[in-house]
Amino acid sequence: MSAQLANAPGPDPDERTYRLVVLLWVLYLLAPAKVVTYYIPSLRPLSWAPELLLFWCTWVYLRSPRKGPGFPAFTAFLWLIIFGTGVAAVIGNWGVSRELLRLFYQYWLLGIVTLTFCNTPRRARAILTVYFFYFLYYGIWGLISLKLSPLAANVDPGARVIVGWHPNFENRDAFGPLMVAGLVYSIYYYRATQTTASRNQKVVIILGILLSGVGFVTSFGRGAFLAFLVTAASMWARARRKLAILIAASAAVGVLAFAAPQVTQRYLASMQTITEQGMHEGTGEDRKYLWAIAWREFLSSPIVGVGTANYGVAAQWVLGAQEQVGPRYTRAKLWGRATHSAPMTILSEYGLLGVLIASFIVWDFFRTNRRIRKAPKAPEVTQNALPPGYVEAVALGLNGAFLAYCVSGIFYEVLYTPLIWNVIVLNRMLYCAVLHVEREQPRPGSHAARQ
Repeated sequence: MSAQLANAPGPDPDERTYRLVVLLWVLYLLAPAKVVTYYIPSLRPLSWAPELLLFWCTWVYLRSPRKGPGFPAFTAFLWLIIFGTGVAAVIGNWGVSRELLRLFYQYWLLGIVTLTFCNTPRRARAILTVYFFYFLYYGIWGLISLKLSPLAANVDPGARVIVGWHPNFENRDAFGPLMVAGLVYSIYYYRATQTTASRNQKVVIILGILLSGVGFVTSFGRGAFLAFLVTAASMWARARRKLAILIAASAAVGVLAFAAPQVTQRYLASMQTITEQGMHEGTGEDRKYLWAIAWREFLSSPIVGVGTANYGVAAQWVLGAQEQVGPRYTRAKLWGRATHSAPMTILSEYGLLGVLIASFIVWDFFRTNRRIRKAPKAPEVTQNALPPGYVEAVALGLNGAFLAYCVSGIFYEVLYTPLIWNVIVLNRMLYCAVLHVEREQPRPGSHAARQ
């Protein structure tokens, strides 16, 4: 008996750090420091708290004898950002590049410590739960915005301020895709937890679905609408009860049209401009000229591009002193502008090298996500507080969120926001946690399997 007690495993030394990593995700996703410092500027030093805590977890990681799995796709893009910052320093103004590099190394470090200390299904589930509340939280802020910035009849609904205190979600370009991803993830999260969630928990999840839907519609984002169509089609193609889903979707649209007819009419009118305006007027025409300039920058530096966040600055190298592109764009008016398209940003700012690394990131995400869904589930997965079907459903939720970001990224500048990088980290975390359990399983026919 004493020998068994002596050999019994002691408390996990990583448990405290794991809890700090969960806190880090709360601080980075929900951004309470940004809220406080926005409304009380004198408390600005609080904004350093997430980064300082991240440094502490990184220090623990560096001192740990057991390092976590690698993160080759994200690491490759971080090196690309570093290299692009150097290119921007040579070509022109690199102040914005330095700020983006500061943001990206934080999310890379967050990914590394997450893979290291959230390496079991139980720990991964805690982070994935925080991710659901991330969408619920901003869905509530989207609802608040309808009071602070109403959908007035004489105001363009796409120009209103949504989450005013957040540097990315203040307008529809990022908030719309966020809510589409939240709608998809929340639906799959409900499916993942339906066998274990209490009645109150199910109510909260349904509330998250509703708030994401309301936020998506009231954002009036046309790129977000296209992202919704693609992700909805992907979900429908995987569903077993396809007819029932079509009936439920039609009923939901009917209820929306009956409950809020004015919003519905304005939304449909706004979405019709996608085909009516196209690339001939409005924001479509604007993007056409921006993308044409991006293509000229790519041709001027096809291998490495013009540098991180240097699209507007580098226009002076491809435009003549008196040249005007379209009705408005000259050298001066392009300073500080963005392409409003992640693929064109990669092409112009990072060249073929960036295209190669970005393709690797997308391939790696879908490859690992498919392996998560197809891997046989070990008994320890359930024993670690993951109910049957949880892993596959959450993996589908992450897949849908990533797909929404990729589609909306064609029209919006989501590349330099945390949106797409958060879901990449979470997908990799779940992949490593599930495969860790699978690797620990004894092979069939082995002595351990026969015990």
